[in-house]
Amino acid sequence: CDASGWPAAISAALRAQPQPVSDADSAQRLPRMLAAMLGDVLHTPLPGAGRLADVPPGRRRTELEFSLPVQRLSADDLARLLAGHGYPVPALTFGSLDGYLRGFIDLVFEQDGRFHIVDWKSNHLGDAPADYGAAALAQAMAQQGYHLQYLLYAVALHRWLGRRLPGYRYDDHFGGVLYLFVRGVRPGWVGADGAPAGVFAHRPSLQVIEQLSSLLGEARGRP
Repeated sequence: CDASGWPAAISAALRAQPQPVSDADSAQRLPRMLAAMLGDVLHTPLPGAGRLADVPPGRRRTELEFSLPVQRLSADDLARLLAGHGYPVPALTFGSLDGYLRGFIDLVFEQDGRFHIVDWKSNHLGDAPADYGAAALAQAMAQQGYHLQYLLYAVALHRWLGRRLPGYRYDDHFGGVLYLFVRGVRPGWVGADGAPAGVFAHRPSLQVIEQLSSLLGEARGRP
């Protein structure tokens, strides 16, 4: 992991997204805090996926764009599918959709032949490891509708790999999703179950991915 470019990247990010600070001293500390956070996130072991610091550039893609065609998708049908597989159902305010769902996956990386989805979350859940344990993350995931988000990402990646990876099989090649609540991801922070704090890891079943893909409609063009 080459950290030589971090200072310039952090400076550019702070210029693009200025952060509220109370005084000049806080402003000076902010780049150091962000560098420490980067190091923590990159070096924390992830369930079934190793460390992000060990993933070479050729095995990762950032901001992977996708466009999922949608054919007469109803909120009721989507809610039934989620509930039927035990996922929390977010507030779905639309009646019916027909068009495209377009988005970007923060990071896709390959480790030992398996592809993983990573999404960064900056939610402030507290200041202690327990605030980023399994119970706290489950609550945040349900409240924010993140389960539906990553299921859509998984459908997009499933279609993308099916078109680009010879011999692709979901069970062999799809590693799962990792939602990293970066304020709580630190190598020394673990939950009561021994799992890394701030890390929500899940691998949806092939059944739910295929059913959601079918519900959206036939894939057209490139995902």
